[in-house]
Amino acid sequence: MPPYVVRAADKTVEVWSGKRIQPGKETADTWQSELKSEVREAFLQLGIRPGSLLAGHYNSTSPTVVDTDTENSLFTNMKETMSAALFTALRFERGVCAPPPGPKPIDLVSGHLHYYRYTVGGSWTTWERDQIVAHWRHIPRRVAVGTDTARPVWFALRQANTNGAVCVVADEPLPPTTNFGVRINVHTAPSRSHRPTANSEFVIDGAIAAFHNDPLSDALTASLLPRLPGVTEAEFRHAMSSLAGPLFETPAVSISAGGSAQISPADHRCLLGEYTVDCDSNSRWPEFSGELFTIRPVTSPTTTPRPALINS
Repeated sequence: MPPYVVRAADKTVEVWSGKRIQPGKETADTWQSELKSEVREAFLQLGIRPGSLLAGHYNSTSPTVVDTDTENSLFTNMKETMSAALFTALRFERGVCAPPPGPKPIDLVSGHLHYYRYTVGGSWTTWERDQIVAHWRHIPRRVAVGTDTARPVWFALRQANTNGAVCVVADEPLPPTTNFGVRINVHTAPSRSHRPTANSEFVIDGAIAAFHNDPLSDALTASLLPRLPGVTEAEFRHAMSSLAGPLFETPAVSISAGGSAQISPADHRCLLGEYTVDCDSNSRWPEFSGELFTIRPVTSPTTTPRPALINS
């Protein structure tokens, strides 16, 4: 039996895989490269128009799925299958029930079934937004260097919070078992482009990390300040002087014995999300708006109109 099946029809691409799909450089299985080639061809068959929204749904029979980053599984690990120029918006969610059966049996290489569904213009189908716990509007990300990391967004939100530009609605941190959702709206200047499939991971990770419990310390300053060109020590310490909540009791920044820092937020608990791009920045810097919210199961099979980002 083959280890995967790909099916495309009615603006939807479905993938059943016997192993969780890995990002390009980490794919050790030849068949995963073949799978991605078939997915790429399946997307081409859909005749997608530039500026489209792509909704992704991921589910698995594996018990370790609770520790899996949903956005990474759907987009970061599969980005080479999608034409980055086509999409200006992404939606993602993780399923909770058993994945639908595939059109034919496959070899469960890992012992579990992994299911991926991509729908052009699709909506969330499993979860919906419940209570907003934090929101922000048009925060400039002036640190332009290091766009392939979460650091610029993390610092921008920490700085914005200290300056009173972030609103934390929740009175206390989210319980460790509470899952949540995120909405990000990136505002770019008309002369610049921003491609969701290439940048969503870093922006989302940086945004979530900004609400973790990482207080100001000499170790934090020594490790991260050199990685933020153009930021003075006074600016960094001021930005770190207050916490956005925190909404998560654990730290997001881990510092090794050698002094290097890694930003790892609780993104495995982010089961629902949306990421959009608009050319409406108020400055020459990219800006971003967003909100974090708790989630609840969809209570009706009908599609609920998408609420707009909070204006604050």
